[in-house]
Amino acid sequence: MKPGLPVQRNPRPLIWRGVVAVIVLAVSVSFWFGISAQEMLTGRRFVPWSAYVLCGNSKPAALPETVRIGFYEEFPVPWRLDKLSQVDFPVTLAIAASTRAEFLELPESILQAYPQVREVYFWPVLSHDEGYYVGSWSDADGVQRVAAEAKGLPVLWDLELPLGGQGFSIQHWWRNRAFLDEWLSQRAGPVHIWRSHTSMGLDPLFLRLIGMHFDPLDYLTVSLHLSLYTTGSGLPEDEVRRILRCGVERYGDRFIPAFGSLNDGEGSEEIFVPAETLRRDLQLAREAGVSEIWLFGVNGLNADYLSALRETVPLETLSK
Repeated sequence: MKPGLPVQRNPRPLIWRGVVAVIVLAVSVSFWFGISAQEMLTGRRFVPWSAYVLCGNSKPAALPETVRIGFYEEFPVPWRLDKLSQVDFPVTLAIAASTRAEFLELPESILQAYPQVREVYFWPVLSHDEGYYVGSWSDADGVQRVAAEAKGLPVLWDLELPLGGQGFSIQHWWRNRAFLDEWLSQRAGPVHIWRSHTSMGLDPLFLRLIGMHFDPLDYLTVSLHLSLYTTGSGLPEDEVRRILRCGVERYGDRFIPAFGSLNDGEGSEEIFVPAETLRRDLQLAREAGVSEIWLFGVNGLNADYLSALRETVPLETLSK
């Protein structure tokens, strides 16, 4: 080679390195999506560390003076609602209804019959053909319809996969994900979003991407109801303690653990939370600084559950 001429380099090694990098990235992303999807569907972690390992180590500077209590009631018929007469503290109630008109038939009569109820939330549900739950994978026309009907009402938004796979499609997901982001950004009234897949953490990227998580830090009126439904002896105590404290650290009073379901005696005891397990979880919530707790199933209220509530968290008093 003559002096002063530039060295000619073979571009092929650079091209192949780029191809290999793209392949490795594609395989890594596919693997991540795969294990994330498996965890969402099964509830089992496929990595050896907790999603909460980097939070939950702080202690509350001060505990809330009182803790609010709410109830989910999917079937608001009189004999179930009548269990509210046992309650001697204020509660919030979310009742399921398929339309605004159906919902508005109930709050006035409930508030008159049960002074314990201070506020009633609209819990919109779709038809079974539309997917029932108002999550991002259900029928997009149905989701937009009930969102419009929720105008001016406090809302419990049940962000779950379609019931029985009905209405499930990529097209619905694409429309719903963009619509719900805009709708939540514009909401003036409160939206309580109920979300499961607790093992994946408080703000999992995978759930964001598939439209199964809308973070309260991104929306001023959104609170997160994180599913901590347990049966038997429940989750390990240290795990529950860390999840609860992580939730309070991140979202403050907009973090709401969802405990339950309460045993109404109508099904196998194995599907309900025992009173002693609920008592332990309530105590852990108190220690973590939680300011609001919700339970599923007014019809399951009994003396044991009420004692667990009264003896673990400071409840508000009814105004006379």
